[in-house]
Amino acid sequence: MVEVEPDIYLPDDCWEHVFKFLDDDDDKDYLKSVSLVSKRFLSITNHLRSSLTISKELNPFLTAIFHRFPNLTSITFSRLCGDCNTILSQISCFPFNITLLNLSSQISIPLNGLRAFSQKITSLKSLDCSSKDSISVIDLSIIADCFPLLEELHLSSTGIFHGDMFNGIETLSLALSKLRKVNLSGHTYMNDQLLFHLFNNCKVLEEVIIFGCFGITNAGIATALRVRPTMRSLSLTNYVDNCTTLCAIVWSCPSLSDIKIEEPRFKKTIVDNSYSLKNFVASPQLKSLYLAHNTWLNDESVIMFASSFPNLQLLDLSYCNQISESICQALISSSKIRHLNLDHCSRVKLHGLNFELPKLEVLNLSHTEVDNESIITFASSFPNLQILDLSYCNKICEVPKLEVLNLSNTNVDDESIITFGSSFPNLQILDLSYCNQICEEEKTETADCWESVSMAVATAAWSFLPLQPQMLEACMSLFKTVRLSHQRFLPIIAY
Repeated sequence: MVEVEPDIYLPDDCWEHVFKFLDDDDDKDYLKSVSLVSKRFLSITNHLRSSLTISKELNPFLTAIFHRFPNLTSITFSRLCGDCNTILSQISCFPFNITLLNLSSQISIPLNGLRAFSQKITSLKSLDCSSKDSISVIDLSIIADCFPLLEELHLSSTGIFHGDMFNGIETLSLALSKLRKVNLSGHTYMNDQLLFHLFNNCKVLEEVIIFGCFGITNAGIATALRVRPTMRSLSLTNYVDNCTTLCAIVWSCPSLSDIKIEEPRFKKTIVDNSYSLKNFVASPQLKSLYLAHNTWLNDESVIMFASSFPNLQLLDLSYCNQISESICQALISSSKIRHLNLDHCSRVKLHGLNFELPKLEVLNLSHTEVDNESIITFASSFPNLQILDLSYCNKICEVPKLEVLNLSNTNVDDESIITFGSSFPNLQILDLSYCNQICEEEKTETADCWESVSMAVATAAWSFLPLQPQMLEACMSLFKTVRLSHQRFLPIIAY
């Protein structure tokens, strides 16, 4: 007689580890299927959920939801969620360990709700009250009083400011001693003095975002940075058409690893950069540099950046239309670059690629003048390239390790698609939207063929595509995702 072993029992904490191991993308979608297996698994997965978005549809069931998910740490309010003050008061009645609260979709800051929330929940570290139509000094005072342990605060605004905001910002900076990241974009009253108080009072401040604060000067930025050597990331708007802002930042805080400088769209004047470039200093700590839309950038500037920032891993020069072939010379000094964005750099051709960038993984060349002559060198120059954006360009070429390819708005045809098997053996995502040459309307195929395509092509599942059968076979065998939206859809049926 065969002996049957008794059922093996695993405690809930073991199952939790198993379920967490199943979560490859950290998006918790896997919990939906696991929770359907049994009531026990449902109970375990309820304890694993840590985030919740509150919408109007959930409003009548919030009490039951809060009981069901006892380990929530992150709560986001959708725009139409009901009375935010009441919901925050309701949340405070539960023993949550909330660390992140997102109120960015609300029109105003729910002060009464925040007071009630803070009386019971003291674990909050990140508060997002950005995109508000108006902010008052009372808002700042209540935030400072209610959440003294905040490490991250988002208060960007596009509206009106009420009260003595100078005193409000100073009070806020004194109260939030643990603040590491703050976003005050759009606070037009900000000046050099307030920036200094912010940097000086917040001793562990690491990241500051101050887009649209035109009252802050280069001298003020330099002074503030000198008192905060822990600064890691700075994002601001450049209201001067030269390199002086970037120079001031690099000189004053060489420890910065991330700099983002945007240019206001209304600015049209051009200023000579030669003096600033001559006085540029090296900054080996800088890893990310965002200079999109800075029309003052020219070839000389880019070459200087490359030599001054030898450890750059991300460089965003999109919409810098004064840049041309200098980018090739600059890249020679940027061997550690991983992400390069040249979107809308209309003069770039990359004809001088006779060297290798072994670490480059993401390259955006959309709306540039790259042609077959330059692209043919990509395989040898970028051996580890994984994501390539060639939208609004004409030709493509073999890049062996490519995983994501955007060919929207190009002249690629059926024959080119079929050859992807040898050119892109690792390709997983292909975007062929607005590619009018890949369809041949005179071809007719069987209904079974179209049915299989509709299941494989997620974004076109509602329609039939008049494509050649060999192209369909190649796509379906090679790619996990094929986006073929905005094609010339024709319901072809074989009689």
